[in-house]
Amino acid sequence: MNIKNVMPPATSIVREGLITLGGILLAAFIISRWPQAKKFVESNSLTVKDQAGNTIF
Repeated sequence: MNIKNVMPPATSIVREGLITLGGILLAAFIISRWPQAKKFVESNSLTVKDQAGNTIF
């Protein structure tokens, strides 16, 4: 089996990585500037606290 038939070229991997990173940065910018989106994300976030009230994550 030839690995070149299975793996995409490095340029495709880098391109998809940049597209994903750009999308994440754009979403973060929009959420930070739009109060309704920020409230929506905060209301749907999961916060886990221990018995002392400290936030674990």
